[in-house]
Amino acid sequence: MPAQPDGRRPWLPVALLFTVLAPAAAWLGQVISYGPGARGPYALFYVVPLALVAATWIPPRTDAQRRRRLALGSAGCLMALFYPNVLLVTWLVLWALTAGP
Repeated sequence: MPAQPDGRRPWLPVALLFTVLAPAAAWLGQVISYGPGARGPYALFYVVPLALVAATWIPPRTDAQRRRRLALGSAGCLMALFYPNVLLVTWLVLWALTAGP
């Protein structure tokens, strides 16, 4: 790829990478989870990780913005990966706390 005048690499491949990794992480999280899956209203919680990944499409102008976009994309992918397990643990803890004697 041709270098940009200021010496930075283009941002599009990074945004594409996070866009591909987020759904793959969500699928893998569903596969490795012991839960029944995030169907119905539980799937709405995937909006937050996918919104973080969508924020990586805003082209950074400074190095600080570049680091923030990388952090947002990474956090979105990790949240998509671990969401089903967090949901299952939360459900089990609530079940254990509300179970009668």
